[in-house]
Amino acid sequence: MQKTWQAICEIINTADAKLEEFMLSAGLSTLQINKLNKFIKEWNNLKKSADSFDQFLTPVSPIEVEYPFEQDDFKYTWKIWKEYLREQHGIYIRSRAEQQSLLYLNEISEGNADKAVCYLRYAMAFTYRFFFKVEKKDTVNPPNNNNNDSDF
Repeated sequence: MQKTWQAICEIINTADAKLEEFMLSAGLSTLQINKLNKFIKEWNNLKKSADSFDQFLTPVSPIEVEYPFEQDDFKYTWKIWKEYLREQHGIYIRSRAEQQSLLYLNEISEGNADKAVCYLRYAMAFTYRFFFKVEKKDTVNPPNNNNNDSDF
């Protein structure tokens, strides 16, 4: 699709140059120029629309992702995490989001690669779309079942 869009943009640029050349060399009367100006106004709107649409079809170049941890276990688990997101949730993580996710993972794991791996594995094991800091909760005592104050 991008090649098609580039071809359309080239056609617009070529037509624009030819229109400008025509206007300079045609020797048009004032009346003809006034009529042509209506067309030129619409032509300029078309070019403006094409320029604003271009941002949706011209991809942003990815950045180089920097890992906060160099351990092979972390890099492998991160690769599995990205594959898991694609397979389980249909999420393709792009470079800028990946970089920010790595920064966040480094932050919540307090710079500990082993914790970071645990957080990723935990998220995958429970099929989460995101990872988070996992904290051990205090054991809660179950309610006393010998209570006879039941409403039933």
